[in-house]
Amino acid sequence: MSSIAGLFGKIRRKGWRGTLRILCERFIYRRWELVMLERPLDIAPPMRLSAQRWRHTRISPETLPKLEKYFSRYLPAVRELLARGLRGDMFLNDEGDAIGMMWVSFQDYYDNHLYHCWVRLPPGCMYQFAGEIAPPWRGVGLPLLGMCIACEEFPQLGYHAVRSLVDTSNLPALTLHIRLGFREIGEVTHAYRLLRFLHFSRTRPYHEPRFLHLRKKGSRLLPQE
Repeated sequence: MSSIAGLFGKIRRKGWRGTLRILCERFIYRRWELVMLERPLDIAPPMRLSAQRWRHTRISPETLPKLEKYFSRYLPAVRELLARGLRGDMFLNDEGDAIGMMWVSFQDYYDNHLYHCWVRLPPGCMYQFAGEIAPPWRGVGLPLLGMCIACEEFPQLGYHAVRSLVDTSNLPALTLHIRLGFREIGEVTHAYRLLRFLHFSRTRPYHEPRFLHLRKKGSRLLPQE
């Protein structure tokens, strides 16, 4: 009964047209437009004092219990990423619970969870993906802390830049990346899903920057050029 009430609640909020659009995207056809962003690692972003208090540690089979409070639904995917040899970092609150996490790949990466497309990396470039922050802890500076960790540790491993693939319809994520110093490289990927199990994608270049307006809004957190 509660699920039926929830369905009618969504219909009232979004209307029949919005509800049909969501159902179509979920079960029939969906398209994503993904822009590739890149940031050099030789300049760390300014650190907010509020971000310095959070501890961080590597995600491993031994530290998985720390994810149970806020990220229990992600545990199957986390175990899969660990089995693939990918690196994950978690941020911890005072009680030792994970309140945020980020993952990186040091080689070409195939996203088999959402977009089902390849991310090809040039030499010396790593790929950052699957960043997530628990809702009660958003706004405390964890993305800045993650970027500082990347700028401090990964150049020592021979990497000079980090890339991230961002959905252009996700304005908060785009704004956050721009504020952290990411720039467009002029490459966009269109990913498609048909009937929930058929996936294909295509990548093409573009020449004019599309998100300069977000860069201006976030200029106070950008590294000086």
